[in-house]
Amino acid sequence: MNYLIPLLIFVPLVSGVGVLLAGNRSKAASSVGVAAAVLTLLLSALLAVQVYVSPTVSGLGSILPRAIMSPDVLQFSLPISSGNYDIRWRLVFGADGISALLVLLTGIVGCITILLATRQIQSRLASYIGLLLVTIAMLMGVFLAMDLVSFYVFFEAVLIPLILLINGWGNGPEPMVASKKFLLFTLAGSIPMVIGLIALAMSPVNIGEGAISRPSTISLLELSEYASAAVAQGSTSVAGSQSVWIVWLLLLGFGIKLAILPLHSWLPTTYAAAHPNTTALVASVVAKLGLYGIIRIVIPLAPMALAEQAQFVIGGLGAIAIVYGALLALAQNDMRLVLAYSSISHVGFITLGLMSLTSEGLAGATLQMFNHGLITASMFWILAMLEERRGRISLSLEDRGMAAQYPKLAVLMVFFVLAGAGLPGLNGFVGEVLAMTGMMRVSGTLVAIAVLGTLLGAWYGLRIVQRLLFGSAGSPEGHASKHEGDLHTIEWAPLAAVALLCLVIGIVPSRVMALFQSDTDRLAKVTEPMTQQAHPNFDTLISSVTPAIER
Repeated sequence: MNYLIPLLIFVPLVSGVGVLLAGNRSKAASSVGVAAAVLTLLLSALLAVQVYVSPTVSGLGSILPRAIMSPDVLQFSLPISSGNYDIRWRLVFGADGISALLVLLTGIVGCITILLATRQIQSRLASYIGLLLVTIAMLMGVFLAMDLVSFYVFFEAVLIPLILLINGWGNGPEPMVASKKFLLFTLAGSIPMVIGLIALAMSPVNIGEGAISRPSTISLLELSEYASAAVAQGSTSVAGSQSVWIVWLLLLGFGIKLAILPLHSWLPTTYAAAHPNTTALVASVVAKLGLYGIIRIVIPLAPMALAEQAQFVIGGLGAIAIVYGALLALAQNDMRLVLAYSSISHVGFITLGLMSLTSEGLAGATLQMFNHGLITASMFWILAMLEERRGRISLSLEDRGMAAQYPKLAVLMVFFVLAGAGLPGLNGFVGEVLAMTGMMRVSGTLVAIAVLGTLLGAWYGLRIVQRLLFGSAGSPEGHASKHEGDLHTIEWAPLAAVALLCLVIGIVPSRVMALFQSDTDRLAKVTEPMTQQAHPNFDTLISSVTPAIER
């Protein structure tokens, strides 16, 4: 049994619960929390190394973990059945390259968030750290789950500590309203998602002329085997005629979590109300749960239904989100909202790569999930440091001169702004280019829209740099703070380490992509034929629709 996998869940979970039970009366509680976060980061790095050096697993399914934990004693028959078969539940956790990369992202962002919280959070620090640790444990469970029940339980359990973090430590406008909105949107998405997951587990496999019976299962590994077998034998869909509405139910649930248009309104409200340190974790990792659900469940288990019914719609929404988010980021003065809408724009590139259903697009989307997580978390950490020194940050004034006052902060901000804008040589460039390259094989029109978004992204990035960092150094407005002057070691050192990682990925992306390339290539072997069959010429479809829209 692989002991790294349960440790990645139980170390932050047990530590977080222990810190919460100790209460804020214990001065050592926060120290225990920091130690647990560091240990979780080390464990996530060890898992990534283990998956990296493990030989590629052979098998029929498109989901083949290279690290797995499946105790024989943890298997049950659920009290429901499909036809003549009971639904079997065997508790399986594992990691392939895709999940190992996101586990590593969670470890990095979670550790730095907790470390910076010791300086930024002034009230009830131990409780704050405890809730962050519980959130990290739930996120680890989502990325490591290899069955539908565990995936859903952890997916929804993330919501509980997040609501408390947003409401309890929010320092923006109406954190209570934001937390309620976040709760309602998420619950609205969970209902269609759970229906889709149940239907996916109980649906027959359509092979050849008709549906065949097979044992109902909630195992992702077994479901991916059935799906691959059906596709290999010429099936028009994996779950028969039901797969179309199953896909739409799942996309609705996952789409709310990733804030896809037009289901995005919870995101700017939440980002504006929560503490920027909390938002760093939400924007970098929690916002990836919907994307991960698509690449882990929807794409491998119902590729034909996705290609026939939803690829164009979701891909088009992703392309629109790139431009829409960038335009709204340009229109904002509140720095929190600028970063919120820029996040919507950048997630659009990931959506575009996923909906290409090609090897390049899937690889680029996977890499960009990691890249965007590092970049957006760093920008919110920097924003938290600025707000400590200057109060709420607005871009309404064009002459701040902060670079002269905070040179270390200025260097880091410029670096991450350029990385987010996709400067060649930095990590953001590689993921976006691969995502657009994959979509170019499907639709040049959507790529042209995305390219416009890259130009707008550079525009609002340079606007941030111009209005905050350069100009004459006037007297700082805002409230007085005990944290004066440039960044201290505990602030700039973690960000410098993340910047170095971004630079390494930008220069030698193949090193990181080797972790998950075989997994995305295996997935593309199933999805690429489906795309060719469903849309031999995607742009012809667009050109046929355009005159009707113009009329």
